[in-house]
Amino acid sequence: MADGPAGRAVVHDRQGTLIALDLETGAVMWRHGRDLRPCAIVDGNVVALRVGTSPVPVLDVELLDADEGTERWTSPPIGLPAWARPTLHDSPEFTVDTVDAATADQDPLVIRWTARALYGGGAPPGPEVAGSQPREAHGALRVGVATPSVEALTGTEPEPEPDPEREPEPESEVPAAPQQPPHPPLAADVLDYGRVGGLRVELTVRPGSGAEDAVVLRAVREDSASPVWEVVLDETAGSRPRKLRP
Repeated sequence: MADGPAGRAVVHDRQGTLIALDLETGAVMWRHGRDLRPCAIVDGNVVALRVGTSPVPVLDVELLDADEGTERWTSPPIGLPAWARPTLHDSPEFTVDTVDAATADQDPLVIRWTARALYGGGAPPGPEVAGSQPREAHGALRVGVATPSVEALTGTEPEPEPDPEREPEPESEVPAAPQQPPHPPLAADVLDYGRVGGLRVELTVRPGSGAEDAVVLRAVREDSASPVWEVVLDETAGSRPRKLRP
């Protein structure tokens, strides 16, 4: 989920269609595209990543008008490692991080990704094959919004080999995390949630007839647990969807 000024948020459904919502009413302002995951709302633009996997894994950066949902600019494809499996949601194989929403009005914007090659079952590869294949890769994209541009900052970053002669550094004391205020318990149908202002925005599934379930986004007031609004994102989900990252 990407949230911006004026009580607006952009989420994506299972197909990667972007959906802009009015957080006060839950009204759908616009829908756009496929295979997209929102990253931030910057200076009247929605910054999104388009995930491509065929014939090779790539990312495109797309800028949309935040009011209308129309495409303003799309970057050339940015290549990923051939073994990467980019997804519309964060998973053990692929994650995306961007700046915090409170500072997302900065230009340029930096989006970081991490890809991991995980053992998927079956006969494990031999040591000579496993040692020649990267297990994890990191990258970052510097996105210019005012003058649209994308710069790839880093590529694969292998883990450094430990130095057996190096003295271990003393452990430093880690400060305790600040206590979070308690919140009402989540309903049983909540798959995932995020907080925007005084609202908790929840992703839920409402069972329907047969295999047709409805994927619903709803807003709940944190102080009272009372629903404010809900909107259907996907009315024909054939199976229980994966979590969407707020």
